[in-house]
Formats: sequence, C-alpha cells, structure tokens
Amino acid sequence: MALAAIATASFTLFSCSSDDDDDNKPEENITTGNDDKADENVSEEENDNTNDTSTEEEISSQTGTHNGHEYVDLGISVKWATCNVGASSPSEFGDYFAWGETSTKATFTIDNSVTYGKSFGDISGNPSYDAARAKWGGSWRMPTADEIEELAGKCKWTWGIIIDGRKGCKVTGPNGNSLFIPAAGYCSGANLSADGEDGYYWSSTSNYDQNYARVITFYKNGVSTNGGCPLYDGLSVRAVIDDDVEDTSSDEEKQNDETTDDSSDENNTLTGIYNGHDYVDLGLSVKWATCNVGASSASDYGNYYAWGETSTKSSYTSSNCATYGVSMGDISGDENYDTARANWGGTWRMPTSSEMAELEKNCTTVWTTMDGVKGYKVTGPNGNSIFLPAAGYRNGTTLKYAGSYGFYWTSSPGGKNTEYAWKYAITLFSNSSDFYNGYWFGRYDGVPVRPVSE
Repeated sequence: MALAAIATASFTLFSCSSDDDDDNKPEENITTGNDDKADENVSEEENDNTNDTSTEEEISSQTGTHNGHEYVDLGISVKWATCNVGASSPSEFGDYFAWGETSTKATFTIDNSVTYGKSFGDISGNPSYDAARAKWGGSWRMPTADEIEELAGKCKWTWGIIIDGRKGCKVTGPNGNSLFIPAAGYCSGANLSADGEDGYYWSSTSNYDQNYARVITFYKNGVSTNGGCPLYDGLSVRAVIDDDVEDTSSDEEKQNDETTDDSSDENNTLTGIYNGHDYVDLGLSVKWATCNVGASSASDYGNYYAWGETSTKSSYTSSNCATYGVSMGDISGDENYDTARANWGGTWRMPTSSEMAELEKNCTTVWTTMDGVKGYKVTGPNGNSIFLPAAGYRNGTTLKYAGSYGFYWTSSPGGKNTEYAWKYAITLFSNSSDFYNGYWFGRYDGVPVRPVSE
C-alpha cells in the first residue's frame, strides 16, 4: 500500500486508500520532521525478517494514570497514552475515527463525514470534535501537529516489534522511556487496509486544504509527519495530556478495586415483572429488561438477530437479510419487524435510538463481570442498575468479539432516508473503554436485543 502523493510542496497530501505497491512509496514522504534525520530515527531489528517478539512490559514504560488511562512520560513536552483510543492494551488497534468525529462507524466515506468540506482550526481539547477528549475525558486530547512532529523528531523509532502478534514501532524518548504504537492501518469505506504494515494516526490540526488534516504515519522504511489524510478516512487516535497534568493513579486504583465484583445482586436490580420478563426502573423514560431476548439470565448472551427480523438463523449475510437495502422507518413496536415485540409480546419493544442515547447519557457505566461474563454495569439516576454482557455479534456463521465488545440493536434505521442508510441501523457500542449510542451496523449482522417497556 503506497502513499499516493496528490500534491507536492513542503507539506504533502496523500490518499490513504491507494493500492500501489510498497516499492513505489515516494521517498520524499518519509521524513521525521527533519529530513536529514530520517535514517537515524527509524531502525529495524537487524532486518525486516528478524522481528522482535516482545512483551508489553518490555516495551511500554507506564509512568502514571489519568482519568483511568495510563500514560508514559517520554521526556518531551506532553505525556503520551500507552494505548489507542478504544483499545484496552498497547497492542490493540482500538477504534478508528474520521477526523473531527467522536464516534466510530461501520463505513468511512465522503458522504457520511461530518467535517469534510468545512473549515476548521485546531480541534485539540474540543469535546465536540476531539475523539480523545470525548471518549476519555479529563485532560486527554488529540496531539497537535507540533506534538506529533516532536514525537517523530526527538524519539527513536524501532520498526518490527511484535506484541501479541501485532507488528508496530517501539518509540523511545530522550529519557529512555518507551511505548508501543501498533501498525493499525486505516479504514476506507467498510474496509480495513494496511494493518500490520502501516500506522496512520490523526493530529488535531487541519491544514490549508480544508479536506485534509495532519497525520503521523510510519512503516518499515520511515516515519513521517509532513503528510495529510482526507478527513473522511478512519484513522487511529493516540491521546496525549499536558506535562503538568496530575497523576491520578492512586485514586483510580481504589475505584478499579471496586469494579471487579462478580455479584449478580449488585450488577442487576429487579424492580418488577411484565408479561413473564423481569425489568428494572432506572429512573429513565422507559423500563429496561434485565436480560437479552433469548437469554435465561442477565449474563447470558441470548439470541442474535438481523435488524428487522424476528427469528434467529444459522448464517447472517446480506443476501439472506429481509431488510437490507429496504427503505424503512423506526420499527419499535411493530410486531412484524420488532424482535422484542414479536418474541416477548405485550408492550415489550426494541429501544429507539433516542432511548438508547438516554441510557448512555444519563447513566453511569462500569466495565465489570457477572457470572464470569464481561460487560457493563449500567446504573440509572435512581441508583438501580442492569448488566449488559459484551456479547459480540454474528457475521456469516461466526460469532465475533464475544467477551470484548457489546453491540445492541436500536429500532432506528441508519440516518436519513437514502439508499445508503437503508443498509444500516443504529446500535449501542461498548468495550472496556467505550460506551456510546450511534454506531452504524450492517442490518444483516446478528446483534443482541435488550427490550424496553413503558
């Protein structure tokens, strides 16, 4: 995968979605802020075929915690997070974001970009546009162009390091501390490309062309900060905090000790039964069921359904999905399409996107376990709570990401009444570091349903 130059100047714009070979990568794009230092700052472990398989502890030098996320002091102007936004360890790729957007999504295109074609300054620290600030809170933010140039120019980059089977760079600061940055690739359309080969990471800084933003990129031959990617592509975010931000690890360790409790009583609060199914009043506009459709307990994953279908099946594909590509409105309460209404009856129904957003915004969430199953304890304004297991989803005949990610259908289709939106519907998305509504998912995938009632 090459960096296809589309403009040449002291600053280079490139398209992340070129399919050229690595051998055709333009040499002028591989710099470290100072062109004459490119070879000094990027080294390989002897050669490309002798990759160093290392442990997380050998690479990442944690020096503190802020707002629940670890950082490393590399001896430069800001402290760098030990993992990507959306990741739970340094080797995980984490989430991908279009520039200036704070939620990940199923596809990355010009048409669904919020910021493409608009004029922006630097968005660092703005919770409406900065993915790091929106997701991690506190003083976390996206790095500026100056800060990624400093990371490239003042640190030693070693390519070919492998942690947990993922290749990337070990970045060592002037003080000897280091961190690992995985070659996470990028998302264009619905495809993840160049993972394991290249790393693309957003800065918070747009450039003179309003459709591009500054990035730091690396691969086996170099690291560059004099390039920009289209705002609509999905890139990784590695967060930073200012050097003078206080370490909060002692307080957070105490909180973390309280989040590993495996007690069913504390993770779920029964307040009633309707039509044979338990519910909890969280103090919101609707009551939430204590378990998924098809589940026998709160920690049970239950069944998986394509959006707008009321029965399970052995394989989940676009060709056997009844609603894929079909223009539909909100299906909540429609027994022909609402999984909860069809299977549980009464007034049980799928939550709308607005009701799922209410759950996200008005409740507190803690990543925990119940009966050995990972997921989120969701506590309402009145102190009552439910448990949402990280049940993953089904694609084709495969169950994916169970135990790591949770996806839950809403009854709402994907956005405006367009052919593109007809192929998607909105879900709640969660993993160990994120919990938010608004993630678009292909209607044909099998996703759990957590019902609500008035």
